Order: sequence, then C-alpha cells, then structure tokens
Amino acid sequence: MLKEFLAVGLSLSVALANDPLSAADADPRASTRQLIVRLKDDGLRHIQAVHRNDSIVDIRLPDGRPLSFVRHFNGNGMVLRLPADVSLEEAQRIAEKLTENPAVASVQPDKRMYPALVPIDPDYPSQWHLFEDTAGIRMPTAWDQETGSGSIVIAQLDTGIIPHRDLNQARILAGYDLISDAATANDGDGRDPDPADTGDATFDDECGVGVSGEASSWHGLAVAGVMVAESDNITDIAGIDFAASLLAVRVLGKCGGDISDVVDALRWAAGLRVAGVPDNPDPAKVINLSLSGVGACSFEEQAAINDAVNAGAVVVVAAGNEATDVAGISPANCDNVVTVGAVGRDGSRAAYMNIGEQVDLSGPGGDGDVPNADGILTLFNTGSTTPLADTLAEIQGTSFTTAQTSAVAAMMWAVSSDANVRLDPGMIQEILRRTARAFPDSSSCAPGICGQGILDADAALAAAVEPESVLGGTGTDSGGGGGCALVTDGSSRVDPLFVLLLLAAGLRRCCRRRKTGLSA
Repeated sequence: MLKEFLAVGLSLSVALANDPLSAADADPRASTRQLIVRLKDDGLRHIQAVHRNDSIVDIRLPDGRPLSFVRHFNGNGMVLRLPADVSLEEAQRIAEKLTENPAVASVQPDKRMYPALVPIDPDYPSQWHLFEDTAGIRMPTAWDQETGSGSIVIAQLDTGIIPHRDLNQARILAGYDLISDAATANDGDGRDPDPADTGDATFDDECGVGVSGEASSWHGLAVAGVMVAESDNITDIAGIDFAASLLAVRVLGKCGGDISDVVDALRWAAGLRVAGVPDNPDPAKVINLSLSGVGACSFEEQAAINDAVNAGAVVVVAAGNEATDVAGISPANCDNVVTVGAVGRDGSRAAYMNIGEQVDLSGPGGDGDVPNADGILTLFNTGSTTPLADTLAEIQGTSFTTAQTSAVAAMMWAVSSDANVRLDPGMIQEILRRTARAFPDSSSCAPGICGQGILDADAALAAAVEPESVLGGTGTDSGGGGGCALVTDGSSRVDPLFVLLLLAAGLRRCCRRRKTGLSA
C-alpha cells in the first residue's frame, strides 16, 4: 500500500519556528538526521485521492527545504531525512508538528545507537569487574548514559592520597589530614591541611603484641584508582567516574585510626562545621568509607552519619572482610548508609566478606580463596615505606566494591542533575538496592546474606533519571556498611587491619593485595 502511495506522492506542511535547522551545536550522541513517519490507513487513502497527480514526496520545512524519502518502513511507515543533523529535542519538536496532519499516525526521531563505550586504556581488558557478564557491574552501557560531572565531589575517608600517572591532579581537591595523633599520622604532626599519604608501614608488635609488621598499604590511592583513575587516556586503567572531583580526607595511618577522627571527617566532608578545622569549601555528595571496626554502631558514629546524610551526602560503607556477621562490624551496621559486600568472579560470596541482613548489595571484589579468581586491578605504588614509583596491583576486598558503588552513586547524582530530576541520599540508596541484579543461580549469595544482588551501574543510572520506575512512590529504608583484607602471590592471609580499639570500636584498612608482576 505504501509503495502505491509513494508513487502518487505526499505533501505536508510543517509550521515551525523561522530559524533554519542547524547542526552546529548538536551532540552527535544526542542528535539525528532522520524521522520515522507512520501514516494512518484513512489518511493514506485521503492523500492518495487528493494528490493523485503528484509524482514526488514533498514534505518541506518553513525555509523551503524538503525532507527526503529514504526507505519504506514496516507497513505504512517510511524513513525521511532532514536537511541536516539536529538535536533530538529539535527533532522531537518537528515530529510533534508533523503529527498535526490528519494523515499522520505517529512520528519519532530516528535516534542513533552506538557501541557501548569501551575505554582505550591499555589495562582495561583486565578490569573484569567492569564488564564481565557474571559478576561485572555493566559499566560500558552505563557510560553511554553518563560519564560523570566535575561538579560532583566524592570524599574518601582513608589513608590519604599520593600522586599517580593515571590520576588527574586537576580533579584532586584540597582535602585535609584529620588524624589527631602524630604517631598515627606519621608526618611529624597532628591535623593539618595536607592529606598526603606518608605511608602506614609498621614493624612487628607495633600495633599490638603478636601483630606482624606490614609494608605501606597505599590504600587511599588504590581506592581512588577504582573510582576516579583517568579514563580513555591510553594510560593504565579506566576509573569508573570520568569527571568527578576527589576530596581526600586522611583518617587512617599507622595502626589504623580513631573513630573520633572519622566522626569529625564525616561532618567535615559533608560541609559541616568541625571545631578547630577550616570549613570545607567543597562539600561531598558521596562519602566513601572503605574502613571498618568491631562492635555496635556507636551513638557518635550514627549521629555523624545522620548529619552527613541530612546535609545531602550519600554515605557508602564496606561490609568488612572478617568473614563474620556484619551486625558486629561498624560502621557497616549503622543506619542510613549503603553497605556493600563482595562477590568473586563467579558471582558467589567472597570468602572474606561479612554477611547479614544489613548488607544492601554486593559488588565484584575478587576472592583469593578461589583458584584463579582475579582481584581488582587498580593504582598502586612500589614503595614499601614511603612512595617510590607508580605501578598497578590486583587487590581484593570490600574496600573496592565500596569504591565501585561510590563512583556509581556519584554518576547517579550527575545524570539526575542533567535530567533535572531531584534525588536525595535515601533515594540513591534504595535505587542501588532495587536495581542490583540477581545473583547467578549457582551463587552462594542470596538476599539476607550478600544484599539484594550485584551492583548494576546501567540500571542504577537509568533509574536515577526515572526514579518512580523503581521506587514507585514508596518510602526508603536504611541498611548498614563496611571494610577490607590482603592476598599476596596467591596465598590467602588477612592483614593486621591496623586494629586500634577506641570505645570498643577499632578501625582498619580494608584490602587484599595480590602481586601481579606489573612494572612501574
């Protein structure tokens, strides 16, 4: 029928603005040059009757330029080409005008599709946690929606930060060293404006009788690499968020750190006043806590978390790596935090992961107790005490699933802002929970053990633009958060996690490291 119709032609007028179409400002990924037009059966017969003697398709814009016929499309449809590329917004405006014609059933922009973004970083193929079907977090399709915004700040409360060739220093904000104790800080003083990681190496018995000494962990650098390593730059790895700003807040040093410092850091990172410390000019929208301690969530921890959330920050916490019930690990067991566990490459529970009802979701963290289960490739340093040369390392633990979740949360803020959608921290938490994809059928994980599922960045970003599709107007609830561990050369052992008890709660760095042989 359409073929017969096209033989006699079509004439439609489009009453649009007088400005000619221009592709000058059109984003290639958000533009089109074609429309899909579908005609009504009765409209088709009418046009055939009225334009019986016409011989060409004649659809014109106000400036006189025609829309040209490209091909037939599925019954009464056809594909028409605009004179130039236009934004999808402008194409939709044209489509709406075309539908005013009684012969037209529908018109829609023929939007372009692209291969899912794959960064050109040389070590990206080793970052299985970003793209593998079984346990990956589906970043390639997520990046097609959003790659991040420099206006979004991620605060990491950790060992501090050191430079690396794959970190863009322009994205590293002026953080703060909030370690009060000079010995713990290992930098000659207490609190100061320099969050540089001076190393947390220890000797035997320094952190307690029977506790073996350890080389510097460079934990803050490793966590930062997962979140914000420079991407698509032909160097090392791809960070999850291509643009977010990083605020390093130093709270962990030799033998861990005090909960009193962490509590102050939570408030400071969120832009709240802390006595004796200059105000933070760059309040965070996401606060990453890849640390953990033993015991119940204390009053001070919960109060600081509540204050940070009320100030507009999402608090993301590691479930911890003690292979125990998360109910006994803080701040994983606090309310109003996103608590993140870990699965191996097969989607099963990582052997070190803390489990329980307070875990919101899990991410790929590697599992050294499973043969050939790769860790998370991230930024590292060759120095055993003080920084030496840049390198990469495979590291395991809930620290790095927490970092993945924090980076995705930052991108959720960014994509919702682009779409003029208003979210709050509770909505971010609940969207992350509800969009987590189901564990594999063969997995040892299940809701109530490892959270609601595996972090799904693609689904989380889509829901951040249309939260009602996931939340449905229902209220949100709160979970827990927390921790980390360290594997070398395939042997599995847990580091002394810088245990320093304070008020029955010790904080510890959270990672497992496997040597990879990667050169600096």
